[in-house]
Parts: sequence; structure tokens; C-alpha cells
Amino acid sequence: MFGQYVVLDRDGDTIKAQTDGAGSRALFHDARARLFGSHINLVGMAAGARSSRIAKWIGDIQSFDMPGRATEYEDIWFLMPNTEVTVGTGQITRVGPRPYDPLTVEQAVDAILPQLEIQRDLLLARDRQILLSMSAGVDTRTSLAAFSGHYEALKTFTYSKEKQRGNATARMLSRDGQLAERIAARYELDHTVFHLDEEESAPPAFRDVLAEASPRAHMRKLAWVYHRKLSHDALHLRSQVNGIGKWHYGHLMHHAEDHNLSAERMATLTKHGRALRKAKKPRSAFRPAIEAFQEYIDSTQLRSVPNGYLLSDIFQWEHRTAYWGLAHLVESDFTFDTYSLYGSRRMIQLMLQVPESVRAQKGLFRAIIERSEPQLVKFYVNGKKWRAPDRSIPVAEFQRGEKTYSHKTELQKENASLKKQLEQAQAELDELRAAGGAQDGGDDDGTAQ
Repeated sequence: MFGQYVVLDRDGDTIKAQTDGAGSRALFHDARARLFGSHINLVGMAAGARSSRIAKWIGDIQSFDMPGRATEYEDIWFLMPNTEVTVGTGQITRVGPRPYDPLTVEQAVDAILPQLEIQRDLLLARDRQILLSMSAGVDTRTSLAAFSGHYEALKTFTYSKEKQRGNATARMLSRDGQLAERIAARYELDHTVFHLDEEESAPPAFRDVLAEASPRAHMRKLAWVYHRKLSHDALHLRSQVNGIGKWHYGHLMHHAEDHNLSAERMATLTKHGRALRKAKKPRSAFRPAIEAFQEYIDSTQLRSVPNGYLLSDIFQWEHRTAYWGLAHLVESDFTFDTYSLYGSRRMIQLMLQVPESVRAQKGLFRAIIERSEPQLVKFYVNGKKWRAPDRSIPVAEFQRGEKTYSHKTELQKENASLKKQLEQAQAELDELRAAGGAQDGGDDDGTAQ
């Protein structure tokens, strides 16, 4: 099943609720699951819930990533993909993913391509414009390849911020935007570039509507550009779900780390608030997030995920893609419906069942593109040639992360201890020098002989 949806299932007197495989149709609920809604403020205000301490903490640290299942309201929760909630009790039960079935890249591609073809044909048969946002990266390139031979049915677009040249994100958008234009020209796509530096800002009324729908902002100005310049009856193909198959947290972690993530490590992988980076006592600053992530681990039975899956990947699936990515969807929902070609549990599991060394090098997506539109692999990725994966390279070579937070704490303690020893040694040296000077009768230069 693909698309944005919620399923309510009755079995006798018991009713349970699930979201779609990627959580793209969000579901928030109160503690006993008597109240449900697709937008956090709808549920929080309807329940008369108080602002949560997490909301205050998020504001204090100047970050926007809600930890675990926590929300801006006390006792209002986000329902993760792969879990279901029982109406009337609030009991969370893990229902996915299905058992791990290791696959070769070729086997995974053989299973994925028919799924892409079926979706493509069904979408083309509908009388709706198909929009594809293109960053020229691996994700959108893989979605584009699925429409090989049918590019006339697509309208593609990208955006840039050329005037903010000192900004790293702006430089990346400019580079990728230029590449997207070259790809569009190569395949004669109907392509538009939105230059955000030249676009008008969203009016206060529109911004108020977005804020009411979601306290967390993605890019209000871009949402207004969508609303003014793109068809409201279009179907927008978004490719962010593909990121689950790219070993995202694996790259960020240190090679000596265990992927069986602790709540503390989840917090340090996701929280990048300005205040946190300057905190004198990192552990105490992280405590609210650590507690929220521990609640997520416990309530969703995260440790019961079938053997074979990396918990860092499940965390990427359930938290980063579903919850963190929600702000992108909420802002564009006011203009058009969103669809992901990789948004079903089946497709996500196929992405996760190929070898780590392949995923670390984006090898599965390269193989999909080579079978669909081979010329697309010749375009650069992140400013570099996209080389075929070398399976002899150990995955540790692709991990650039720092030591774990607990290791950092140990190093900080060791550093403090060494500093004290140095101060003590310096004091002893000063005493020796003073004693030597006194014995020599107070030499002019004050040094010991």
C-alpha cells in the first residue's frame, strides 16, 4: 500500500489505528487514544492539553526536532510507523517491520522495478499533473528514472538561494540547482527554477495558517511559492523516503559504535540546537531528549525489531523520515497531495535488506537507475563522480562520526584530571624554584642552580 493514509481496524470490541508505511499521513493521539488528529495543534487544542516541558526545552535550545514520540503538548503523542495504537487504552504495539530477508542488490532491484512500473502506470492513467521536485541528488534521480520514456508527463522544479553566497546550504542548493537544470535539459523536461531570493515573502495570513497547522516550520516562503505558482490539483512526488535506504545514521556514527542505539545516542544524533552546542554540562542539557527517546524505545518495543535490521536504520525510518520530515509535508499539503514511490513498508524493507557496504555507497539506487535510465549515473552527485560501489571496502571507511557521547564524557573527565595534574606539577616546580633561590642567597635572576 502506497500513499498517505490512516487505517482503523476493528476486531470484536477492539479498534486499532495505524498510519501508512512512512507515516506521511501523521496521526497524533491523547494518552488513552480517545482523540485522534492529523495535525498536532488540532489534537492538543481539542484535548485542552497544556504545553509540554519538551516544548519549552525546544525553545530554550533553539532547535526544532521533537525527541521520540513527544509533542508540544503534555500527554499528546505521535504514532510512529511500524506501530499501532489501541483506541481507548493508548496501548502501543509493534507490528513491523516483517522478518529480515537478506537480498543481493540484483534480487532487490528485481523486486523493486515491478513495483515502480505498476505505480508509474497507475499515476499516468490519472488525469492529474505529476510534479517532481528535483535536487539532482540520488533520491530524486531515482524517482525520475522510474518515469523513463514518459518524461513528457512530468513537470519538474527546484529552488535556489543564489544571493546568500556565504551560506553553505545556499551554495549547495545553487550547485544542485544548476545540475538539475542540466539534467532537465538533457531529457527535455518541463523544468522551473524558483529563485527564492527574488520571490515575495509569505503574507502574515498564510504564515498564521501554517503555524496553526504545525508549530515547526520548514520553509514558509517556499510553501507560499508552491501555493502561488503550482497547480493545486497536482500530485507531488517527494523522494525523501528513499533516504531510509542510504545508511544515513551509519555515516554519522563512529566505526566503533554499536548500532543498537541508546536513548542518549539518539539524542546526540538528532539534537543540534545552538544552546546545546554551547552547554557547559551537555548531559544535563540533553536530559529531556534522553528521557523522551527512552520512552520511545520502551513504548514501541524497539528492541524487539527482527534480527538483521540495524536499529539506526529503524530509527531513521520511524523518527527522522516520519516525524522530522513531517513539517515538509504539512506546509505543502495546503497546495497539493504528496506521494512517494518508495513509501510502502514493502519497498522500505527491500531497501534495508541489501548489504551495508552497498547501502553505504548508495549502490542500490545506482543499480535501479542503471536498469531504468543508465545515463543518469553519469551526472555528478554532491559535486563528485558517482562511482560504482566497491564491495571490498569495509563499511568503516564510510563512517565519519565522532566518538559516542559517553566516550566524550570520559575524555572530558580525563582532560580535567590531566589539567589538575599539570597545575599541581606547575605548583611543585614553582616551590622548587623558590627553594633553590633561597638556598643560593637570593640570586639576581631568581633561578635555582
